[in-house]
Amino acid sequence: MLTSLEQRIIQLIEWLQELPGGPWAGLGAPFLEAIFPFLPLVLIISANAATYGFWLGSFLSWIGNLLGTVLVFTAVRYVFRKPMTRWLKKHKQGVYWLERINHMSPVSLGFLYSLPFIPVSLITYLLALIQMPIRTFVLAAGFGKLLVVIIFSVIGDQWEEFIQSPFRLTMLGLLLFVLWAISRGLEELLKRRAFKKRNEQLTRERQTKRHTT
Repeated sequence: MLTSLEQRIIQLIEWLQELPGGPWAGLGAPFLEAIFPFLPLVLIISANAATYGFWLGSFLSWIGNLLGTVLVFTAVRYVFRKPMTRWLKKHKQGVYWLERINHMSPVSLGFLYSLPFIPVSLITYLLALIQMPIRTFVLAAGFGKLLVVIIFSVIGDQWEEFIQSPFRLTMLGLLLFVLWAISRGLEELLKRRAFKKRNEQLTRERQTKRHTT
């Protein structure tokens, strides 16, 4: 299994090295992932670090993915707002996430972007729909994505040591499990806060109706 994984990583690194444009290809891959979120961002970040080294690979992954995210944000906000709003009304998951993030601070949003198991593409769409200021969005998304890039660039830069060391593989698996658990816990916390705020709003509306009648 480890041999097969090592071969796949080598193939991905060789594929990146053979792409025309050199480092521009390393910039383009995470940029495309922001537009097409089904692409494996974690694998792209790790491959960039393995191909171009930790510092350059991290920079290319961070800038590329952040630029793509900002492009998606501005496109939804200024071009696709109406169709995205219609789409939102038809999907309960989007409505739930909108209620969860509507009252979050930029620091909390940045933390959301740092978790690989949170649907950050959906969060980008919703932040564009509620017309968050671009500067605030860039700061929050940039901070969160930087954390993700640093973590997986370290892994990509030392991927051979991780493959050959059962201890490092165990620690990597533990890290991914912890990130998954934090993601699920945070999602549940935001869900409860959203329901609480909704109930408080309904209570205020009922009290207002009683006073008016």
